[in-house]
Amino acid sequence: MPRKKKTDEENKKESSNEEGKTKRKKTQKKEKFVDAEALLDEYLDEVVLGLGISFLKLKPEEYKEILKDPFVAAVGQVKTKPKSKTIINRLTANRDAMMEYIAMRLVRIIDIEKMNCEQFEFVVYNTKKAIVDLAPKLYREALKRNRKDLIDVLRYNWNLYGIVSPIVCPKCGFSSIMPDLSCKVCEYVMSMKELKSQINVIQTLKDYYSLDPEGFKEILTSGYFYYTAEGPIPPSKFRPSPQVLAFEIVLNKDEKKTLSSIYSNPHAQ
Repeated sequence: MPRKKKTDEENKKESSNEEGKTKRKKTQKKEKFVDAEALLDEYLDEVVLGLGISFLKLKPEEYKEILKDPFVAAVGQVKTKPKSKTIINRLTANRDAMMEYIAMRLVRIIDIEKMNCEQFEFVVYNTKKAIVDLAPKLYREALKRNRKDLIDVLRYNWNLYGIVSPIVCPKCGFSSIMPDLSCKVCEYVMSMKELKSQINVIQTLKDYYSLDPEGFKEILTSGYFYYTAEGPIPPSKFRPSPQVLAFEIVLNKDEKKTLSSIYSNPHAQ
């Protein structure tokens, strides 16, 4: 009997040891990592200076709201507190992308109309992929502030990142006229007469005749053609594509008459 009692005690001890090991394992699993958000409070001034965005003159809470996500990502899951310089270097590894991110966050927390000069300039210079959505607002505001220099910047960025049209808007000067003849930037609606004048429809089709007489004949017979960045396209050769801006151009009586004389007497060109 004493032996059995001893065995029970041993079992209890072993069970207690196992519980202890389990608790230690759980404790080990709950490893303590650096609190990145708390660290942002500590490093905020250094990060703002390091990124060169102190000129935005934001409140500390606004800077924190803008920088929180990229800062936390730059810190990562670490047990040892990283130096501020290390985090800043990570944030500026792709500086253009970082500035674009900050600009887009800035637009979310401050209305474009309420931005000061520095903030507005920063957004204009750093709006890249989002320019399709933001160009109308930014253009209107730049116009209101009489900032032709910033309109030039917007125009340049539109040509890099926007929906670039072969037709230039006669009002704002952006290559942003869509196939429905409306401007994506200033909302001006172009007339067919203005479109034909811009592409110099008669001369364009004269030039096309020398490249493709049969295509020219089809355009003349059908009375219309499609115009893209590549030039005129006869109806039978046109293939719609979401990537291509195509303008349907209908010829009037006078244009047909002029073009008919070219086709019947090519040397009269």
